[in-house]
Amino acid sequence: MPAFASSRYLVLILCAFTAVARAQDTQGLVLPIKQVSVASPVLQEVVEAVLVEEGDVVKEGQILIQLRSEREVLEVEQARKLIEARAFSAKGAEALFKEKMGSKEQALEKGVELDLAKIQLAAAEVRLREKTVRAPLAGTVVKKYKEAGESVERVEKLIDIVNIDQVFVQFYLDPKFMQTVELDQPVTVRFPVSKNVTFNGKVSFIDPRIDAGSGLFRVKVLIDNPDHTIKAGMRGVADFAKLAAK
Repeated sequence: MPAFASSRYLVLILCAFTAVARAQDTQGLVLPIKQVSVASPVLQEVVEAVLVEEGDVVKEGQILIQLRSEREVLEVEQARKLIEARAFSAKGAEALFKEKMGSKEQALEKGVELDLAKIQLAAAEVRLREKTVRAPLAGTVVKKYKEAGESVERVEKLIDIVNIDQVFVQFYLDPKFMQTVELDQPVTVRFPVSKNVTFNGKVSFIDPRIDAGSGLFRVKVLIDNPDHTIKAGMRGVADFAKLAAK
């Protein structure tokens, strides 16, 4: 056989072997470790300021949106003044009672009025805090739904945030792998759209159910992704048959 023919034959064998090996790969979908849609906590209000843009990286607790809050600021101030007045009255009534110049009932009544004023202040402070919308988790702003001047209803979406410092790659596997896939099992995942870069992860979830429609069961592989090389929505592949053979 000529040398060039032999080389060509070898290439064909290698290609066929690669195709078989790749045929063992199972494709999975990348999911962010955390994602949240931040919604309005108030019944109806106007957006005063949006303090982030899409693509911004935010910290947990960072202010995202400020809703109009002039009324709530005044309510808090009013409640604090009321407490001052009620505290003065309660102190006076208690002093009169101790000097036997006032009744116990009157002293108790003034004390209750002071307690109610404190409750009113706490409620007013809650309403004021609700007008400042903060990030419930660290991550990247991927969608904003409102701009300054727009009105918003309770539970209406304001901001979407995702965290991909770690990611899940979700696979659907043949039930034959249920006996071989284990929690914390190391798994190497390859990402074709990123020049076949590979990451080492571990099995973090095994669904005990088999889907009636597909006949498959769900597995999640957790991967550290500090540089955000892996993006949510990517496809990753792993050879679970190779794991079963170990």
